[in-house]
Amino acid sequence: MPYSCSMSDPRPHDDRDASQDLARNLADIAAQLASLKGEANAYLSDPNYNALRLRLENAHAAVEAAAVEARRRMRLNEARER
Repeated sequence: MPYSCSMSDPRPHDDRDASQDLARNLADIAAQLASLKGEANAYLSDPNYNALRLRLENAHAAVEAAAVEARRRMRLNEARER
């Protein structure tokens, strides 16, 4: 399930739509990285692959942190609208 961004997708109408789309996309990317990380840990046991496993772990953590921040901002925007 490769991640793709189509330029023909309609643009979000406002910041709320954009933050929802971003949070959803980040969650998808995090799931893909988690899958890759699992495969790397299962099949690449040679110490030569430690750097790859570490980079996958760091990338997954960074995307998870970005997704949490996007959801937080989405909640803040919803609270402002009330």
